Amino acid sequence: MKLTILIILALNIVLNAQIKTNLEIVDSLLGVSVSEINSLKIDKNLSFKFEFNSPQEYSAMSNSVIEKLQNVGFILNSEENSNSEILNYSIKNIFVEYPEMFRDGIFGEYLVNRKIKVEGSFYFSSNGILGKVEKFDYNFSDTLALSGLNSVQNIAYGFTSPEIPSEPFFSSLIEPTIAIGTAAVAVYLFFNVRSK
Repeated sequence: MKLTILIILALNIVLNAQIKTNLEIVDSLLGVSVSEINSLKIDKNLSFKFEFNSPQEYSAMSNSVIEKLQNVGFILNSEENSNSEILNYSIKNIFVEYPEMFRDGIFGEYLVNRKIKVEGSFYFSSNGILGKVEKFDYNFSDTLALSGLNSVQNIAYGFTSPEIPSEPFFSSLIEPTIAIGTAAVAVYLFFNVRSK
C-alpha cells in the first residue's frame, strides 16, 4: 500500500515538473494582462463588445483572452448596441527567441536560453468616448536543453518556433582538441611506461 502511494506521488512530481511549451508561456503572459484588466474598477455587470485587433498570426489567441476574461466575470458579446461598452484588446507582438547556446560544463549537453516577450494594449470605450489606452509588456526567460526544444515548439503557431542558434565556435573547436590531446597523452604514456 505504501509503495503504491510512493509510486503515485513520484509520478505526480514527474508530470508536474514538465517544461512549459512556448505557447503555454505566451498564454500565461496573456493571463497576466487579463489580471491587469480585472484590477481596474470596471462594472462587470455591463455587457462588453469584445474587439480583438491583432495581426492575423495572433488571431488564435483571441479565444484564450475571451476565456480568461469570462473566467474573471466579464460578460462579453459580439454585437454593438446603444448600451454596449467596448473592450478593445490588441496584441502588438509576441516574441520568442533563443539568443544563445552554451554547454553545461566542458563535455555537458547543450543548453539554450529562452526568452519570451508579449506586448500589447487595451482600452474601454463607452458611448463613443475612448478610455485611456493601457499598454502591457511582459517578459519570461529560462534555460532549456537543446535536445528538448522540439517539445516546446508548436509548428501550427509560427511565433512559437524561432530560429535555433548555431553551435558556439570555440566549444566545437575545444572539445575535439581536448579529446585528441588526451588520447595522444594516453598513447605516449602507454608506450613510454611499457618500454621502461
